[in-house]
Amino acid sequence: MISFIQKSLGSKDVQSIFEAYLQKIDYPKKWIVLTDYCLDDPNKANVITFVLLHYNNEEEYKAQEQKILKLQKSDIKHTRYISNRLMRYLRRLPVFSFSFILNKRDVLFGDTPTSQRKAVIDNLISVRDCFQTWLKTALSTDIANYYQKSIKDLDTEIKKVSSGKKFNGHEDILLTAALGALYTAEILKRVPGLEIVGWLPDRDKITQSCNEIAIPIFHCMLHNLLGGKDVQFHVADPKITGKPFYDALNRIPDDICAAIADYTFAHPGISKEKFSHVLHVLMAGNPFMRVHRLFKDSTCYHFSTLYYKTNLWMTIKFYLQTVLREVIGFVKMVKNKIFG
Repeated sequence: MISFIQKSLGSKDVQSIFEAYLQKIDYPKKWIVLTDYCLDDPNKANVITFVLLHYNNEEEYKAQEQKILKLQKSDIKHTRYISNRLMRYLRRLPVFSFSFILNKRDVLFGDTPTSQRKAVIDNLISVRDCFQTWLKTALSTDIANYYQKSIKDLDTEIKKVSSGKKFNGHEDILLTAALGALYTAEILKRVPGLEIVGWLPDRDKITQSCNEIAIPIFHCMLHNLLGGKDVQFHVADPKITGKPFYDALNRIPDDICAAIADYTFAHPGISKEKFSHVLHVLMAGNPFMRVHRLFKDSTCYHFSTLYYKTNLWMTIKFYLQTVLREVIGFVKMVKNKIFG
């Protein structure tokens, strides 16, 4: 599957988009990868969304957080309206997003439960063996301890799956880590002197279950897919309590993932109007917002690129609602200045 997707991403058209993006932001050496998921919701598509955001310095990072919080105070589950201004801001930054619509995820690992279980075990063993190799040349005690813990946790999960326990959670973990690391590497491998990649995923069962093996899996795959470059890898603690320090940045993949999961590509339409600005302002005509469908049939894998399309009625509604909200907001601002 990995080699199949790599071949698709290696096309001249896709590579030119990656290059155009990096040229636009002048090849930064430090990066943040944000992740959000919508899986197994009966009324939505299964979607995994990743967002690449370059990091220049702490001052700029804080300014981005404050801007996002100002324009959208709550995550998408707790807001009735997604700011048009926020979507325009994200488009200017710019951010690069890649999302995967997944149907029948288990089939991606094999056609039968037996072959799927074997694929999961083989992948976990491969990652464990990678860490065992790294352990031999660990540069510090802290690094060696991290490698040893990863090996121990992976061994535990290998034994669980081998003993016949449920493994669908392991499939989702492997799939998320593989897709995220693969796509990230395809873009960042062309950055001269790449220094740091930090993964800040949404906190849920993908990162918090199965002894948190999503972290070493992502790390191992990213390192290898980058050709073994000496790049620092950082990840947020999945057990962090309260709001994570990157809570504001999570608005970005949260909005994109929710809009894609809600949107019907076959017959353009959305169930909630709050997704309109994500689709019209951020995604429409934006080459840096990539949406892919990945599935496997009885003969082979399929990896295609989807494009957001609208119809006349959706467009009219969008602009009418935008004008109405702008007018209401202006009136409130004037009243506050006069009477406030």
